[in-house]
Amino acid sequence: MREIHYPITAEYEGKTIEQFLKQAQGYSSRTIIKLKHYPKGIQRNGAHARTIDQLAQGDVVTICFQDPDTNLDNYIRSNIAVGIPYQDSDVVVFNKPPYMPCHQSCGHAADTLANVFATYCDKLGQRLMYRPLNRLDRDTTGAVLVAKNRHAAAAITGGFHKVYQAVVCGEVFPREGRIEAPIRREQPEEMRRIVAPDGQRAVTNYRVAAVAQGYSLVDFTLETGRTHQIRVHMAHLGFPLLGDPMYGQPSPLIGRQALHCRKIAFCHPVTGEEVTVECPLPQDMAQVCQRLGLR
Repeated sequence: MREIHYPITAEYEGKTIEQFLKQAQGYSSRTIIKLKHYPKGIQRNGAHARTIDQLAQGDVVTICFQDPDTNLDNYIRSNIAVGIPYQDSDVVVFNKPPYMPCHQSCGHAADTLANVFATYCDKLGQRLMYRPLNRLDRDTTGAVLVAKNRHAAAAITGGFHKVYQAVVCGEVFPREGRIEAPIRREQPEEMRRIVAPDGQRAVTNYRVAAVAQGYSLVDFTLETGRTHQIRVHMAHLGFPLLGDPMYGQPSPLIGRQALHCRKIAFCHPVTGEEVTVECPLPQDMAQVCQRLGLR
């Protein structure tokens, strides 16, 4: 259970609780409706309150997330070690290792980040809903942001910034640029994507961090979030990601595509402060960079 206390200042004198929650704290209508059904979901000065009640300076509005709709019972517990570079009462950031899906599937019932999150909640003594706000491919590593309550999920969704890093084949030039090339499935129902005029808009910004021995270490930020966007765009330019079996070719240097989400930044749903979380490169990519001299 998560309680959040909001002291009311003079600027919100006369506002209703609903107006305050929406305008000042960014609560969605859906979240407010859900809170109304909790016995202690919305309180003013320690007593049950209605969303139409007007506020006075000095009041304290308390929001209580009971989150009874947990989905943890669906997940087998996993003790796979996953780094946690940041956590607080509202969010947790995992540094996802390679070969781990974010969600369960037919072939992955016990080795996903969802299973790891279930174990994490058990250790906290909390029953939470698994709400990942971004998703990484099974073989892509790095930052995955998970909301611990409904408000955090609604407040952050679509409002965070990620930086990816990849080792690509070839010495990328120009050293900085913007790729705008639409992407669609190559064939219906197939996973592989291609650049095509009738595809969905896709925009990738890149900056080369290092070049050595015919390879480049590149940072990426995305303006759109198409499936396999970085992999497709770089292969389209003739610089496939190292080890990418779908858009390039396997490599003896690494057993997967060398792609990592190294940073995620977001506005905290309660404090409003900017939070930036860095995830160090996983061991396999770090070893590749060291071997190639990409520093």
